[in-house]
Amino acid sequence: MLLDWITIRTPYENLDSQALAVVSGYGDRVQRINAETGELRWESAAWDSIRSDTHAINVKAGGSELWIQGSPARIIALGDAVFGAGASQALDIAGCIERMTAFVSQMLGCSLPRPASWKVSRVDVTNNLVLEDLAAVRIALSTLRDCEGGRYRVSQQAGDTVYWSHRSKMRSGKAYAKGPHLQYMMKNPKYQGYPYTADQLGAANRLLRLELKLGREWFSRHEWQAVTPAMLRDEWHDYFGRMIGGAEMKSESDVRARVMAAAKTEGQGKAALGCWALIQSQGWESARELQSKTTWYRNLKILRAAGLGDADLSKGQIVQIRRRVIECQAAANWAELARIA
Repeated sequence: MLLDWITIRTPYENLDSQALAVVSGYGDRVQRINAETGELRWESAAWDSIRSDTHAINVKAGGSELWIQGSPARIIALGDAVFGAGASQALDIAGCIERMTAFVSQMLGCSLPRPASWKVSRVDVTNNLVLEDLAAVRIALSTLRDCEGGRYRVSQQAGDTVYWSHRSKMRSGKAYAKGPHLQYMMKNPKYQGYPYTADQLGAANRLLRLELKLGREWFSRHEWQAVTPAMLRDEWHDYFGRMIGGAEMKSESDVRARVMAAAKTEGQGKAALGCWALIQSQGWESARELQSKTTWYRNLKILRAAGLGDADLSKGQIVQIRRRVIECQAAANWAELARIA
């Protein structure tokens, strides 16, 4: 697991005079001008990429704040953005901010404030799941495309990528095939990132990448200095774990046994199984409309407690992606990926 993106900002009042002078004259500006009168309607700072020979981060000198964003994994160690290293892999927000601001400071030639002076508006928590091959990854993505209902809304699809609620300021999800993504990036003649080998590119074809974006609204409710790595892991597992499910089930008899065991009474168990049958025959939306709100959520609670995930419930059948994949086959580095059969 790693932190794959962080967006931070700090008011100009936190900058010393030297830094303020540097950032005030840094970067491009986008203007809107009235063609008839020549009047300047508005002006906005553009994001600019600050690069060394192998690393990059984005900076914007806005109207009253300095913004920095990008992948901390790309500016730590050799810049491996697949598994990360250091603070990125440790899910250490403060450590990532310190490394990002140090990088920008070095490239701009000025001193920037310590991590405590920055506000966080976005953090992406990412994990790599190992499947058998690229075909299995694409089958998994096909299943996840159908995962809708409840808090999940497939909002966009593009090639080997699926997005959920991508405009949400609270939480949004993304799943994609990492191998093809790496190959696409490295074909770009301007690519200056981590030098992935042919063996690593081949191994990456087995990786299903699942990214959880915690946005501005989430950080308005959580002071980032109090957010621990354990909290970030829990957020990721809560989002994708509920989607995928919590038990390995192979048949409808497994579903029946687990549902009856999860229900408090035999009657509630039978009602939950009836709800499952209704979803299978009528689909998620129709099944929800045919039950009262109280009955619907009580049945869903039992079905989820039995181990069915939202992917199962959305599709109306047991999908092949189970939580055991997350728990037993999440690779943390290239060596671990090579060891997983």
